[in-house]
Amino acid sequence: MKPCPTEFHKPQRLKPKDKIAVVSPSSGMPFLFPWVYDQGLRRLREIFELEPVEFPTARQSPEFLSQNPKARADDINAAFADPSIKGIIATIGGNDQARILPFLDKKIIQANPKIFMGYSDNTNLHLVLWNLGIISYYGGAIMTQFAMGKEMHEYTIHSIRKALFHSSIGPVTASFTYSDADLDWADEQNLHKNRPMYPSNGWHWHETQDRIIEGRLWGGCLEVLHFHLAIQHCIPSLECLHDTILFIETSEEMPSSGFVYRFIATLAETGLLQQFQAILVGSPKAQFCGLFPPEGREAFISNQQSAIAAALKDYGTSIPVIFNMNFGHTDPQMILPSGGKIRIDGNTKTIEFIG
Repeated sequence: MKPCPTEFHKPQRLKPKDKIAVVSPSSGMPFLFPWVYDQGLRRLREIFELEPVEFPTARQSPEFLSQNPKARADDINAAFADPSIKGIIATIGGNDQARILPFLDKKIIQANPKIFMGYSDNTNLHLVLWNLGIISYYGGAIMTQFAMGKEMHEYTIHSIRKALFHSSIGPVTASFTYSDADLDWADEQNLHKNRPMYPSNGWHWHETQDRIIEGRLWGGCLEVLHFHLAIQHCIPSLECLHDTILFIETSEEMPSSGFVYRFIATLAETGLLQQFQAILVGSPKAQFCGLFPPEGREAFISNQQSAIAAALKDYGTSIPVIFNMNFGHTDPQMILPSGGKIRIDGNTKTIEFIG
C-alpha cells in the first residue's frame, strides 16, 4: 500500500502551439501502422493546434519496446523533466506497461507535474501519478481517438478540448450513438471510412440515491487494476481511497462476467469496495477485429452489468453505479480526470467534473 498524497496538483492547462511529448510506453503500433499514427499526429496539429514532439520510443518496433522497458521509462522521465514540453500523450496502450514502473524517476515526475493523457494499459501510469498527487487524464490516445477513421468524433473533440485547455471539464452528458467496432489498420483505405455506430440508450443508473455525491476519481482499465490488486502494487491504502469514486472499464480482451464478478469481489474482500461512494462503468467493448464473445455482443454487455450488480448485492453494498458511460475502449470518448473531483447528482441524474 502506498502513502496518501497530501494534496492533488492539477497540471497547467495547455495553450495553442504548446509542445506535446508523444511516447509509446506500452506497445509499438506506430511502427507497424505508421499511416494510422501519422493521421493522429496531423489531427493533434490541425484540430488542437498543438506541436507533437516524438520521443525516441514513439516509433520503435514492438520487439525493441518489449526488450527495453527502461527506454520507455526514460522517455517518460525526460518528457516530465523537459521544461519546453507542456503535456504528454501516449500513442496507444498495450499489455506490459507495468514493466517500466521500476525505472520511473518519481522525484522528477512529482517536481514537474504536467498533463498526461492515455488509457487502457496506461492505467499503470495513471496509478503512479495518482499516488504522486498529480491529476491525469484517462482517454485520448493518438492512434485511436485522434486517428479515428474518416474524422474525429465531435463528442471526443469537445471532451479533449475541455481536458487540455479548460480549468475544469464541467458537466458531461451521454453520447446519442457509440461504437465498439474496429476497422482494420492494415488497410490504409480505412483511414477514410467511418466506423459503424450504434444507438445509445444513455447512462443506466443503478441503486440511485436522491442525494449529491462528491469525491475524487480513482480507477482505470479493469484488467490492469486486477493485476495491481493481485501483486499489491500501486494500490492506495484504504484511508487514501476513503470517499473516492471508482471508475472502471474493460478492454478488447473482453473478460468474462465471472472475471468481472471476481474483480468486484476482490475489492470487497480487501476492504477497498467499502471505501467508494459510487462507481462509474464505461460501456464495454464487445467485439474486436471481427471476434465476438461466446454469448454474443448484446448478452456480453448485459452479463457484465449483471455481474457487477450481483457482486455488489452479494457483498451487501448498495452504492450507486452508473453504467454505459462513454469512456474507455468505445467511442466517442469522454476524458476522465483521474485524481480530479466529480459531482454526481442522484436527483437530477447529472454528472459534473469539478476539479
